[in-house]
Amino acid sequence: MSPRGRGRSRPRWLPAPGTLATTVLIALAVPPLEFAPLIWVAFVPWLAALEGRRSVAEAILQGLWLDFLLGFASTFWVAAAVPRYLGASWAVGGLALVVHAAIHQLQFAAFAGIVWWRTRATPARTLAHLVLLALLYTGIDWAMPKIFRDTIGIALHDFANLRQLAAFGGTPLLTFLVMVVNLGLFAVYRAVAADPGEPRDRWRAGVRPGLRIGVVFAACYALALFESARVDRWLATPARVVQVGFVQGNVNGEIKKRWARGDADAARAALDVYWRATERLLAGGAAPDFVVWPETTYPGIFRKPEHDAQLLLNVAFDRKVAAAGVPLVFGAYDREDRADRRVLQNALYVVEPLPGQAPGQLSPMRVYHKSMLLPIGEYVPGLAEDTVRAWFPRAAHFAHGDGPQVLPVALANGGRVRIGPAICYEDLFPDYAAETARKGAELLVNISNDSWLGDLGAARFHLIFARLRSIETRLPQLRVTNSGYSALILPNGELRHATAFGVESSGNLPVPLFEGGAPLRVRWGDWFGPASLALGLGSLLWIRQRE
Repeated sequence: MSPRGRGRSRPRWLPAPGTLATTVLIALAVPPLEFAPLIWVAFVPWLAALEGRRSVAEAILQGLWLDFLLGFASTFWVAAAVPRYLGASWAVGGLALVVHAAIHQLQFAAFAGIVWWRTRATPARTLAHLVLLALLYTGIDWAMPKIFRDTIGIALHDFANLRQLAAFGGTPLLTFLVMVVNLGLFAVYRAVAADPGEPRDRWRAGVRPGLRIGVVFAACYALALFESARVDRWLATPARVVQVGFVQGNVNGEIKKRWARGDADAARAALDVYWRATERLLAGGAAPDFVVWPETTYPGIFRKPEHDAQLLLNVAFDRKVAAAGVPLVFGAYDREDRADRRVLQNALYVVEPLPGQAPGQLSPMRVYHKSMLLPIGEYVPGLAEDTVRAWFPRAAHFAHGDGPQVLPVALANGGRVRIGPAICYEDLFPDYAAETARKGAELLVNISNDSWLGDLGAARFHLIFARLRSIETRLPQLRVTNSGYSALILPNGELRHATAFGVESSGNLPVPLFEGGAPLRVRWGDWFGPASLALGLGSLLWIRQRE
């Protein structure tokens, strides 16, 4: 029986077996399980299922099913994260998961309609056709708005050579490679299944599409090997090395809630965890040039006390910085008093001790304000703020910062390093990191608090996004979180001293700094996604006119 005639006894509106199979394969390929090689074949069952649809509407429905089911299979943690972070009920958390699952990968629906139409008109018999479809998927995927900017290309993050392609075209180029392989393997399956001849003849029919996919993959892999070897040579001779300490305090969530409610004892207890670990770092053999703590480590608003307890905490903190004698990079809140209201900002501070600092004298500081805010979690978009806050009691209303910045840090042993700060959610945005690199950053520093996500896969996703930002910018990155995963990420994506989740950890890390040219992804910006969309749609229209 031909692929187009299979499964017709099943109700047409239900997810096809191939759609279910693809959902399972993709879910197995991404966190938390990460059997990444499955991504190379994950879409083949779904593509076969699309061929069996009788109309473009049925094909689009299978795309919607894949979007919805994969939302449950790969982002199930949303149901738990919403109550933890936003103070909502578990019922609201479940509803948030349903809504997110319904809209998080809508490119599947658009692509399903195109695949069904094109494979009926012109089966995938040429290399150009395979590439066209892969470009279309990549371009549509790039254009779709997404809260978490996730794409199937991130599954290649642990492929040491292939991930280097992100330095040329970012994650869209990785997505293109994954899709072109899946489309090619589907073409092999289609050729073999459609040939009515002997088994030997059927397998021969699959050779041509197999060779086509081999050509594209071999070209991409050759480029990746060349780039990987080039970067390895570059990494072998860093311009200089700085010693950076980090602390992953794993402060209990209940303590954070208590100090958020104004409990001064809880605030001191939270800070004590980080000071004790920092003092151990300073007492070690290789003292750090500066130390990094995670997002919102300092309890409350820094240096703008609103009552006596906060003032005492500020004074004690400055004395500690002066005694430590090394610059400290940490997260806290900032406050801006505008004419009509008080505005909070999520901030990263750099505080540098003064030699011979007198008691009560403030250390110099620099501040960076978070610009890319998490919808609902950090700001409420739209006009229905009262309704949103009724559903999500802890929904915040932070002000946006001024965008990417570079902050100089005076090292304890002399000299300076230019850090490119990012706070939590900001490392999901490739253009943000690229602009930071263009501004002259030598080291990316991302501070986060993923404790509210739990160890269900989301925190691992977050580390993967950060890893790709270092490859795209060819900058080392120190990622420091409250509960994990913290790591030093080299410009080739290699993880050094990656911590476990849910443990207290600290360390002094030698961080290599480099003076190399900016990669193509930084120089050209986000070019591969829009180029894929333009080439794909342009080619599709040209083909349509000729038919």
